[in-house]
Amino acid sequence: MTEKEAIKRIKTFGLYHAIGDLPNSALTVEAFNMAISALEKQIPKKPFYEGDGYADGKIVYDTWICPCCDTRYEVDYDEYDYCPECGQGIDWSDI
Repeated sequence: MTEKEAIKRIKTFGLYHAIGDLPNSALTVEAFNMAISALEKQIPKKPFYEGDGYADGKIVYDTWICPCCDTRYEVDYDEYDYCPECGQGIDWSDI
């Protein structure tokens, strides 16, 4: 199912709901799951960090990892509000 198909199905569900005749199909469930997934990605999550070296006896974190899709980015160069790969919101509040 595509995003457009999910939107159409959710809108149709709203019409059926208004008249009291709710559809109960696997496609409707899939459309709602897609909508929930998209909304959950808007809630920022803290990235994971990975380091491969030490400086002054402390680990140097040079990579941050998206908490949703595990895509890796450079700490010094790639600071996005949303992961470019999957769209997950990133919470930078601890930095």
